[in-house]
Amino acid sequence: MNYEWEILYINLDADQLVMKLTHGGRRCIAMHIFDRAQLHNWKAGDLVAIDPGDLSRTREIEKEVGMRMSEDDYTMYNRRTSGKALSRKNDWEVEKTSDWLKELIAKGLVDCS
Repeated sequence: MNYEWEILYINLDADQLVMKLTHGGRRCIAMHIFDRAQLHNWKAGDLVAIDPGDLSRTREIEKEVGMRMSEDDYTMYNRRTSGKALSRKNDWEVEKTSDWLKELIAKGLVDCS
């Protein structure tokens, strides 16, 4: 399993999670948490592996044409806790998490560079 994502920011009260790819383009991904119980002992700095499940070209087509994307789950695994959690593949699109990611960056709470 590749633990290639690092948790940069986690706020269980606000259901916010930001992770950064540890190699390559070093991009950030913001996610809306929908099950806090699975993440209660996760913290910033933890390394996470993501099993994307069945990512299909259909989802990319839905996004490109502006359709509401289907809500499929994927699984995240935490190296430190050995715990796993589910998230939705399209939460950052539907829940406008890109907006609050920009706010977190502006406040200096997250560095995606």
